[in-house]
Amino acid sequence: MSPGAQRGQKGRRGRRVGSIVRQIVSETLVGELNDPRMAFVTVTGVDLSADLRTADVRISIMGDAQAQQVCMQAIRHAHGRIQEKVADALAMKFCPVLRFHPDESVKRSVSISALIAKARAEDEAARADRIRRGVEIAGDGLPDAGVAAPAGPDAGDDPPADV
Repeated sequence: MSPGAQRGQKGRRGRRVGSIVRQIVSETLVGELNDPRMAFVTVTGVDLSADLRTADVRISIMGDAQAQQVCMQAIRHAHGRIQEKVADALAMKFCPVLRFHPDESVKRSVSISALIAKARAEDEAARADRIRRGVEIAGDGLPDAGVAAPAGPDAGDDPPADV
């Protein structure tokens, strides 16, 4: 087997193990642990090391900073039970050691979406003001189809007289 084929299979195996780890951790956090400190928790991803011995689990937690900190403490408290569930689900010589990290990407995308929505609203308000003042044409911003638009350098002048 060539080295390239070996790496491809290792990559598939890593993706498969990562998918299983993500599923088990997610099911355990959401469904099996009855800890009220773990509200609005989502497993956003799992990054496995090349030797599949460690798994960095990215967790998204909605809420303020204090709620996130409390939730991360609850996850650390349940670490052993989660690790045990993952070990039971994987038929491997070594089970990846789970390391949990807060993931801010969901929060950033929500705040970016809010900024985009605010910018669009401001743009629409400015456009409505321009239309109200008569600077811009209502609708799609193009002249009406029934009105012929001037074309060429003599467009605004009277037509030449027949001689």
